[in-house]
Amino acid sequence: MTRYRILIVDDDTGARECYGKLFRRNGYDPCLAPSGAWVEGNRELLRDVELILLDYRMPGMTGLELLSRLRQDGFKGLAFLISAHVSEEMFAEARRLGIGRIFHKPVESAALLQSVAEAVTHFQREAERANFDSTALI
Repeated sequence: MTRYRILIVDDDTGARECYGKLFRRNGYDPCLAPSGAWVEGNRELLRDVELILLDYRMPGMTGLELLSRLRQDGFKGLAFLISAHVSEEMFAEARRLGIGRIFHKPVESAALLQSVAEAVTHFQREAERANFDSTALI
C-alpha cells in the first residue's frame, strides 16, 4: 500500500503532533510544519504531498494566505482547513482556493480520517484515469 503524504501546518505543537500521530497510526506519512514560513522555506517537501491540513490562524500568515501562495506556485493538491471560527469572508476565500473541507475546532478524529480517506480514493481514481488516458494513446 502506498503511504500518502500529508503536510500538516499548525503553529500549535500539541495539535500538530496529535494530528501526526493520528495519521501515522492510520497508515499515512505525515510531514509536520510549524508555520507557513517554514513551508515556504522547505518547498521541496511539496513534491510528494497529496494533501495539506492547514490551521487558519497562525503567526505571520494565515493558512489561506499560505495556500494562496502555494497555488500561485502551481500546487494542485487538496487542502483542508481547521479553524475555531469561520466567517463568510473566510468561507468564500477557502472555496476560491479549493479548500476541500473546513473542520471546526475541536476536530473529530473520525471525521478527519474519513475525509482524508475520501481524498485518497479521489487521488487513486485520478491516477488511474491519467494512466488509462496515457495508455489509450499508445
